[in-house]
Amino acid sequence: MKPGAPARSCAVPISEGTARSRSFQSANFHFTEAWFPPGSVLEPHTHDRAIFAVMVKGGFRTAISHRELDCATGCAWTEPLAERHANFVSAEGARVVVIQPDWRNEELLGPFARLLDEVHLLRQANFMIEAQRIAGEIGTRDNLSALCADALAMMLLSGATRSKYREENGNRPPPWLLRARDLLNDEWRNTVRLTDVAREVGVHPAHLARTFSAYFGESIGSYLRKLRLNWALAQLTARDGPIAPVALEAGFSDQSHFTRECRRHMGVTPAAYRARAVANAE
Repeated sequence: MKPGAPARSCAVPISEGTARSRSFQSANFHFTEAWFPPGSVLEPHTHDRAIFAVMVKGGFRTAISHRELDCATGCAWTEPLAERHANFVSAEGARVVVIQPDWRNEELLGPFARLLDEVHLLRQANFMIEAQRIAGEIGTRDNLSALCADALAMMLLSGATRSKYREENGNRPPPWLLRARDLLNDEWRNTVRLTDVAREVGVHPAHLARTFSAYFGESIGSYLRKLRLNWALAQLTARDGPIAPVALEAGFSDQSHFTRECRRHMGVTPAAYRARAVANAE
């Protein structure tokens, strides 16, 4: 990590230019849930802490380090400390959960230093779920919220770091496996058969299942359920009406199935999740 923070006068807080931003500080991280209006532009700026962010809804394009990142829903990305960049928000706006570690805590940041010192664009199904849970802690703070949010942040940073280290050590997923994951990301709302995906990428189904779990840390079924849950949670906050149609559109067998998955990953029912999200937005 860089040895010191830049002067604060040179840095822009993550909430700059947003409406309905919420944040809180734990012992180890600063957390923000920020909303950027549709079509807005954040002119070139820096931040006084490194950033690990997850796009929960909408998206924006980030110009940083001679690159352009398409920060779409479900993606995570890093912005190193003091790295100058600009953001161009999509027509949907952008709801972002931002994690900013305390740069003075070298013991905490040590395992994540390489990740946070470079620009990365990452995509894993669990990123959005964990970010939504952090947003819940921001909105419903109690005497355990800081502990819970810190643990979730550690999980996100650990997972992202492990993935990048694996690739840098020559253990990058084979192209056919990345193609299989892309197919899942595209077809998650449809009936997905292991044999069909395996045939499409040219491997045996057993080899696909085993290799997917080895590289991505979960089964194909678990990965698909998280993609469906991510979409369904976004729909709960975007529209009114019954929950059952959302569950069916997302690919769950029924509302009970959706409720079980929501309880498992978010700790609340879909109705409670929607109520909390509405209350936090007011």
